[in-house]
Amino acid sequence: MTRSRTALPAAALTVFLALALASCSSGDSGDSKPAQDATEKALTKQFTQGEITQAIPEGRDAPAEYQLGNLDKGLPGTADDCAHAEGEEPAGWTRGGDTDYHYQGSTRSRMMDLNICQFDTAAHARNAFSAWTQREGLTKHELNAKVGEESTFLINEESGSAYAYARSGTVNIEVTVQDAGGDVTDAHDMLAATLKRLQQVQSGKRPTATAAEVAAKAEQQ
Repeated sequence: MTRSRTALPAAALTVFLALALASCSSGDSGDSKPAQDATEKALTKQFTQGEITQAIPEGRDAPAEYQLGNLDKGLPGTADDCAHAEGEEPAGWTRGGDTDYHYQGSTRSRMMDLNICQFDTAAHARNAFSAWTQREGLTKHELNAKVGEESTFLINEESGSAYAYARSGTVNIEVTVQDAGGDVTDAHDMLAATLKRLQQVQSGKRPTATAAEVAAKAEQQ
């Protein structure tokens, strides 16, 4: 006894094949990788000065108890801010952003500085980042968390000040926290939040990332 075979109508067959193709391309299989989030992409955009200023975290976006030292979110950065030594101008530097934050209203204790440095190419940013992080008298602090394509965390053992650096594509970011007691937590959270805000601007979105969100995510890991 043979099994009877019923042919699928042409329309039904067309729908079936379309669904099958959509399933294969949707990433449902265990071997496929999830789509990359927009905030994970390298910074390749040449930001305008206004976009850099927009991305700078407000006081409410900084780690707890920090407030903007400059109500105008800081002034445009200079090449000096992005160089290994004062008076240098790293190759390919185009523009930047510079501001500071006061801790509990103090202009001395635990003051935080933020520098954003835009370069014309990723190669120039990479070279500047490598030179920028070679700070004499500082000790490298190992941190599992990585920010951007490369990041470095340093401590001044004598003063306890913390230094955090990250590079993503054509942009370098520096966060310094004075008198941090050797703790890089605030510097890391501010570094990561600033990078995410720049990534959001690059994606055409409003910058909303905060240091508190970075801290909350780190605690869950």
